[in-house]
Amino acid sequence: MKIGFDISAQSLQRSGVGQYQHQLLRHLLKIDQENDYLLYGFNVRNRKRLEAVHFDVPNCQTRVIPVPQRLITLSWILLRAPALDRIVKGCDVYHVSEISIPPTRKAKKVAFVHDLTTLLFPQFHVPSNVFVHQRRFERLDEADAILTNSETTKRDIIDRLTISPEKIHVTHLGADEGFRPLPKEGIDPVLERHGIRQPYLLFVGTLEPRKNLETLILAFNYLKEKNHIPHQLVLAGQKGWLYEPILQAIEASPHRSDIVLTDYLAEGDLPALMNGAEVFVYPSFYEGFGLPVLEAMQCGTPVVTSPVS
Repeated sequence: MKIGFDISAQSLQRSGVGQYQHQLLRHLLKIDQENDYLLYGFNVRNRKRLEAVHFDVPNCQTRVIPVPQRLITLSWILLRAPALDRIVKGCDVYHVSEISIPPTRKAKKVAFVHDLTTLLFPQFHVPSNVFVHQRRFERLDEADAILTNSETTKRDIIDRLTISPEKIHVTHLGADEGFRPLPKEGIDPVLERHGIRQPYLLFVGTLEPRKNLETLILAFNYLKEKNHIPHQLVLAGQKGWLYEPILQAIEASPHRSDIVLTDYLAEGDLPALMNGAEVFVYPSFYEGFGLPVLEAMQCGTPVVTSPVS
């Protein structure tokens, strides 16, 4: 059997979706030498990043289609054409995720759904993202099988999209083995490089409204003023959509000098940051799974999070 796997998300700096794709493929290719895999992605500007995705195994190839991902996505949503198996030929089944359910002529489709945040909380997203994702969800039942990362998201899919539970399969995520307790000498150089001093509270994730960071900053201000804690607050993540109010809250904080913004981090730095933190904080309004919570726990770091999924 030949399996097509959409790796378009790998063209960006690796966030949750990209991390899921990378780890799934890395481990799947270790245990499956019988089937052939074609990793394909739609991209023009960052095609070199996609071309670099390979796993050094004989049953896996990578192909980049020089078409903008946004263009092909809108074509699938609005026109239901072209069929994916006319563009990426020769596959028996396609693993698709995140953006849309493409039409196919004969091949089967397996879709992965990380969460329904644009349906449940559209106020946390820009209108164009809401439009694209809501149209995608309207087509979700066209998939032959649906994978998702938690029972919570499975219930959301059943309740909001009236899709048969028999079609939905929960495949829980796992943290990379690099997230583990580290010795002090594996932590201190990373903290020094990013201008972080201990003790500190740590958040890891994209700076966007769903992460509830304005409330976190207010809580940090309160702890500073009422309990006189010596901690820094470290926000480790790149700017997402509608991030401006978060930056305004940071600049307005009377403890601005104790708030550290690292922007996107190299993957190798995250385990050290999680090991060095006194507490990992993750106050999201909504998560499909919340992988950073598991990563912090695997490092042995206490976690404070919201009970939302």
